[in-house]
Amino acid sequence: MGKHLTIQPAAMPERVNLEPRIIAYVGSNTLCQMLDISDSTLWEWVRKGLLPRPVKIGVSSRWKWTDVEKRITPNAEGEVDDPILRASRGG
Repeated sequence: MGKHLTIQPAAMPERVNLEPRIIAYVGSNTLCQMLDISDSTLWEWVRKGLLPRPVKIGVSSRWKWTDVEKRITPNAEGEVDDPILRASRGG
């Protein structure tokens, strides 16, 4: 009969170094989940300038995460422009 082929497993490195992936661009569903807001709130915040405008990639709207992060990160005084808090104060 025919000979059987012996398959050798690929050599695996001793240690695999996996770095966390940096978020580059996010879609509206992901951004809404990350900010815990609704889709309508997302677009209202974009309209008001609280969040940056998305960029178009193909037919999809995507937000550059570093631009979003700049808007939601506290300033030197530890303050964040929180639209919910501002609205609750009548602003």
